[in-house]
Amino acid sequence: MKSYLLHILLLISITISCQNRMEEKFEWLPTESAPELYPMNIYKGNLYFEDGKSVYIPSSLIAHNGWGNSGSTHTQGEDLKPVPVKLEITWASFTENKFYTGSWDLPKEKMLKLFQEGVVWYGTRKKETYRQILVGCAPGGVVVVWMRGAEQQVEIARFQARETKIAMSDYVPENPSITQKEYFDISKEVPEALENIKKKGGIQYGLWDSYRKKYTWRTRIEIPNYTFDNTSYEMFNGEMEELFDESLKKNEFKERAVPKLLDFIIADAQGKRTVWEFKYLDEEEIMGLFKQANPNIPIEIVLRMNKDFTNRSLIFKQGEKEIPIKKIDLDNMWEY
Repeated sequence: MKSYLLHILLLISITISCQNRMEEKFEWLPTESAPELYPMNIYKGNLYFEDGKSVYIPSSLIAHNGWGNSGSTHTQGEDLKPVPVKLEITWASFTENKFYTGSWDLPKEKMLKLFQEGVVWYGTRKKETYRQILVGCAPGGVVVVWMRGAEQQVEIARFQARETKIAMSDYVPENPSITQKEYFDISKEVPEALENIKKKGGIQYGLWDSYRKKYTWRTRIEIPNYTFDNTSYEMFNGEMEELFDESLKKNEFKERAVPKLLDFIIADAQGKRTVWEFKYLDEEEIMGLFKQANPNIPIEIVLRMNKDFTNRSLIFKQGEKEIPIKKIDLDNMWEY
C-alpha cells in the first residue's frame, strides 16, 4: 500500500513538473520576412502552442523587407506567450504567380533553450529575452524561421512548402472577379523585382539555401594604440551576431554564414570609441572570396590602419594569404 501511494505521488509530481515547464512563457511577437526582390504576401499564417491556441503571423500587402529582416508586427494575445510548437502557413509568391502552403513541427526544445538563455544588450549590458520569431518565405517554397533578440538572430529551422491553389474569390473577396495574373502583377509596386529577374535570367531558385553554407571565420583589428570593443555581423542567411566583453576577448573562430554587414567599434586609451561600418558588402565579391578559400584554414576579416586612421584597409586573410576587400566604403565611420 505504501509503495502504491509513493508511486501515485511520484506521478503527480512528474505531471506538475511537466505542466509547469509547458507553461513557461516569454515576451515575443511574430513577424514575416521576404527577400527584397521577391515579394510575397501571407494569406494565412499561424504559430500554434501545445494547448492548440495560436497567434497569427502578420504580413504587409506586398512584403519585400529583405531576407531575415523584421516585417510587420501586431500586438496580439497576452504579453507573455509559450514557445510555439507548430507552424502553418500559406502565402502568395508574386514573382512566380504561385501559392505555397505547409505545416511543420517546430524544434521546441531548441527554442525554449534560447528563450531561457536570453541575450545581453551591448548598450546596457543587461540580459533580455528573444523578442521576435520571424518567418521568411522565398521562391521555390523555401521557409526559414529565426529568433531575434537585441543584436542576435539565430536560424531555428528550414522547411519546404508545396504549391497549392487558392481561389481568388477567397484571397481577394472584395474583388472576386480579378484574375490571379492581374493581382500578382507587381510591375508598378515593385518594378525592381521584375528588372532583377530579367537581369539574372530568371528566378534565382536555390539562392536562399546557398546563403546557409557556413565557413569558419572571425573578425580582428590591427590598429596601433586601439583595442577591439565590439564587433557585429549580419549574414546573408539572415542570422546576426554581436560580440563584446568576454565573447570578444575569446573572439573564437566559429562557423558562420557569409557576412553582408560588418561593424567594428574600437576604443583608444581614453575610452573614446569609433565605429567603422561596412554596409553592405558587395555580394559577388564577398561570396567569391569565401567560395575560393581553403576550407581547411580559418578565415579572418581584418580591419587594418595606422593609429591616425590613415592607410585604411579591410583584409580577407587566410594564413599568410591576404586579399584586400575592394568594394567597400572605408570612410563610413563615426564617433560612438
